[in-house]
Amino acid sequence: MTLRPLNITTALPEISRRDWLLRLLTGGTLLAAHSTVAAPDRRAGKLRWQIGHHFWNWDHAWNHGEFFLRRAELTKQTGYEGFEAKPEEIGRPAAEVRDTCARLGIACAAIGGSAQAGIDYAHAAGAKIVRCHVAKAESRRWIEYAGERGIILVVHPHVAPPGTVGAVETREELLRYLDERPGMFACPDTGHLALCGSDPVQTIRDLGARCRYLHLKDIRPERVGKKQGTGEKFCAIGTGALDLTGVIKALEDIRYEGWIMVERDDRVPDYVASARAMRATLRKFGY
Repeated sequence: MTLRPLNITTALPEISRRDWLLRLLTGGTLLAAHSTVAAPDRRAGKLRWQIGHHFWNWDHAWNHGEFFLRRAELTKQTGYEGFEAKPEEIGRPAAEVRDTCARLGIACAAIGGSAQAGIDYAHAAGAKIVRCHVAKAESRRWIEYAGERGIILVVHPHVAPPGTVGAVETREELLRYLDERPGMFACPDTGHLALCGSDPVQTIRDLGARCRYLHLKDIRPERVGKKQGTGEKFCAIGTGALDLTGVIKALEDIRYEGWIMVERDDRVPDYVASARAMRATLRKFGY
């Protein structure tokens, strides 16, 4: 099942919240007002991408409330429009996050974590995306709960320990997960997909309109397809084996609009220089 992209050149009918939720769950057209992913402006021909920097990229010693303002300010100063983190990594009340972001001119783009805590925190912080896993039997409940608050749920493929039940690591597992949970969307992670042997470019193309958020991460050449290997797995975007040009082209071809969250997921001596360098890499593509 593939969701039809919204065409903003036609008038939008007025529908009730109940009808909107029904459309969400059955794969119908979504109203742009309830999504962080706007419809492409085909008249201008330019897609609108918002580029974020994941809090996980900073020093992990900063993953508590004392350093929230510092990380938020650096997000702005290094050229990004927003960030993602888990509530416990932010370490500050959601209302404070919303106020700080408004003052700095950035966004809390997404919240990771469990469905209940993630949705509640995201709603109060102003985020419109929650990255989480939900049991198939409970998916309708959480999709509705999020939708009532103007939030979408996305699933992220991630390398899992051997024997993990219900792991979502590969392109095939990601597509199956979504098929079993109508109304939920995907956050493909280019690094984790490559680590687990899936082609990130093909995955993005196969997801199409169900790709509603992206973790952009590069991978060291020796780790492609070797999820059980040792040593560092990932690296700064543009410096590893990721077909970054192919990823950009795939996103353009599916008319993607929304957040691209830059991740590095390895430790470096200068976090600020790393953030700036990765932002400069995307600017070379015009974004």
